[in-house]
Amino acid sequence: MEDHQRFGRIVFFGLYLGVLALGGCSASSKFEPTGNPLLDVRNPELLDRDRVAAAERAWAEVESGVRIRNRTREAFKSLAWSRATEEPVRLTLLRLLMSDTTAEGEADSERMARLMLPTERSPQVVRLLAAAAVERGWTGTIPALVRSYARVSPNVPDRDRPERAAIEALGGGASVEELVFRVFMTPTSEAEGEVEGAVLQTAERTRDDAWTLLSRLDSDGRVRARLISQTVPAGAEDAAQREVEMLRASLRELGVLPRTGDELAWLRRLWQNEDAERARQNRAWWGEVARIVASLDDAQLRGLELRHLEAVRWASMHRPAWLAASREMLLDELAERLDGRSRYQRRAEKGQAPRPERLKAWADGMDWGDAIAVLVVDEAVRAPAFRTRLFEQVELDRADDTTEYGGVIESDGEGGFRPVLFRPRARDRLGDEMFVASGDMIRFSDRALAHYHMQVSEKRLSNQAGPSAGDLMYAANSGRTCVVFTSIGSGQLDADVYSPAGEVIDLGLIVSP
Repeated sequence: MEDHQRFGRIVFFGLYLGVLALGGCSASSKFEPTGNPLLDVRNPELLDRDRVAAAERAWAEVESGVRIRNRTREAFKSLAWSRATEEPVRLTLLRLLMSDTTAEGEADSERMARLMLPTERSPQVVRLLAAAAVERGWTGTIPALVRSYARVSPNVPDRDRPERAAIEALGGGASVEELVFRVFMTPTSEAEGEVEGAVLQTAERTRDDAWTLLSRLDSDGRVRARLISQTVPAGAEDAAQREVEMLRASLRELGVLPRTGDELAWLRRLWQNEDAERARQNRAWWGEVARIVASLDDAQLRGLELRHLEAVRWASMHRPAWLAASREMLLDELAERLDGRSRYQRRAEKGQAPRPERLKAWADGMDWGDAIAVLVVDEAVRAPAFRTRLFEQVELDRADDTTEYGGVIESDGEGGFRPVLFRPRARDRLGDEMFVASGDMIRFSDRALAHYHMQVSEKRLSNQAGPSAGDLMYAANSGRTCVVFTSIGSGQLDADVYSPAGEVIDLGLIVSP
């Protein structure tokens, strides 16, 4: 506990100095404090330093018995929860709340930390709450810390995240990976009643976030494979035991483990679907794929992902030579196909370098499954029947300026593929430069080859040919192979396929048949 307290005090002291510095940088204000500290701390027109000072005075009155503790805590909590409150003020309020040593106050502070951490976006607030958890020994915050840690921070490496340090400090000597897996197995063990559970929808969200984080920490899957092979720990929920059974079957029979929460949900639907007809189709697909995967060698299995399996299944029936080919042979065939095609580079977004869209830029990092997925997508989008339906959808999209259109590329059962359109719902129509995949589309696409969307608001959008940053994030979160079709001219589309790893390969021009 001494190490826990030392860590917490160091971080609290640093944050305290930071609050003073931030508060001191405020501009001048024509408003003056009233002398009532609770009124002043609530007043957004005052300088930050005056609101910080008012918070300190109000808490001093609480500690001296002049002011009612519970009422002051509620006022502080309301402001601290709001992201409209300036950060120096939020940090001060949270520091004061977390300093409450009464039994009721400490219990309330721990509960507040558990509720805030999963969605809190301020790195400084997360650091403060993590430090408080360590100083007080709040092991019940570990699931919330895991959920916070599961969010990617573009500026802080995973090894330097305050959530990681706090999880390690609270974990009793277990590795971070083991602690995250415990959260996956018992996601609601620290929830306090139905209200908190309703706010966070703790079980499934926490389990999905824990798995997403565990996958990020375990890039090659070895730790996850070891953890799911162990005896299910005592206290694990029935749902967790079913999840482990599903993951074991997926690794044993399909050769894959999901990486993200969305991919985990995808695997759940394949394993046990609520719709009877889909469940029957998924079981048949699973059995067929399992037989094919059993024939693959170690090199082909390396890096295999759930998104590759439909491409592998299709190739086994219609391009069997590809299943006998090595990764290098597949990449050579793909390079030969792409050679000489007209391609269009997306203009770089402000402040960023252009993302490569040529095969040679990505080939060294591509596994066998990546290569076969791109080859099968190329087969799909060049078939005349596919192009006929796609260009019909282009005209529908172009006539609708409320949204982009998109959908699912699936087998047509006759050796080809078809684009299945899913028009966004009214609430998801966010303008003619964005496509939002509906829940219906996600549920429909269990056995899909890829997801796709179109950029066709104008006939010539060559500078936008390729996925945006948001598109790449969608692929990363969903674990899907994705394709974007961009209008280049009348009856012409540029096709770009992109992966969860961020690989983008321009497949060239697609022409209306």
